[in-house]
Amino acid sequence: MAPPTPVYPVSSLLSEMNTLANGKPRKPPITNLRDCALKEMVQYKCNVDKPKPGKEPIVVCEPVVRLFRVCRDGLHVDTTAWERLEARRDESKAGR
Repeated sequence: MAPPTPVYPVSSLLSEMNTLANGKPRKPPITNLRDCALKEMVQYKCNVDKPKPGKEPIVVCEPVVRLFRVCRDGLHVDTTAWERLEARRDESKAGR
């Protein structure tokens, strides 16, 4: 099984991206996530509803959209929370 993927708060995403696993800084650093290609992936979260006596269980699946940025050197970063925050910032700027 693959090791767990670390989760970082949006506020420290850029600094964490620019730190390699060995603790050294990424050279050259990534300064703007918008320069990286935006990709989308849909996963599904499924739950099994408890069946009534004599009935088959029902599996209910819901789509979960994940957004990623693909940066140079193949670095992939899940930016789902960051994209939502940026969209809100853009909306508030447009409303001014």
